Amino acid sequence: MPVSYVSNFFDRSIEWLSTSGVRIVVIAIATFVLLALLKRAVGKLRGVLEGTLPSQAQFQRAHTLTHIVRDVARIVISFVGVMMILSEVGIDLKPLLAAAGLGGLAIGFGAQSLVKDLISGFFILLENSVRVGDVVEIAGVSGVVEGIELRTIKLRDLSGNVHVVPNGVIDRVKNMTKDYSYYVFD
Repeated sequence: MPVSYVSNFFDRSIEWLSTSGVRIVVIAIATFVLLALLKRAVGKLRGVLEGTLPSQAQFQRAHTLTHIVRDVARIVISFVGVMMILSEVGIDLKPLLAAAGLGGLAIGFGAQSLVKDLISGFFILLENSVRVGDVVEIAGVSGVVEGIELRTIKLRDLSGNVHVVPNGVIDRVKNMTKDYSYYVFD
């Protein structure tokens, strides 16, 4: 009797390896190939965003945008690959996806302002409406832009005070040095 159990186990193992095992290897290889292609595409995107003679501000903008795109795409590709592999192993994904959905919903409500700041910051960087060194008025505060991050913009006013403005509260930007500027005095 024990020999038939061992023989039966080996037969089922070989059958599983020849079907699901091969699919797991193909999924893993496809995931790594997509990640490698992503790396090359992000490099080309960075070159396009920087331009031919990049300034420090263009370099920082391109660096921030490409890191965001790269990280989001990596997470999506890896998540899909892992879910496909878990499905081939035989794990039921429905309860896992339902729990992740409810957890994401709870985190989304809790971090609503953070998500709003990040999305607004991404579009401010993408549109290039504000650059470091510009004189702007944002959310009722005027000053020179000292730093642009994904979540905040740092302004220094004429008194020397630093104001940190979350990107989510910006509904209007008055850029006084975009492309040209002038000063009227008596």
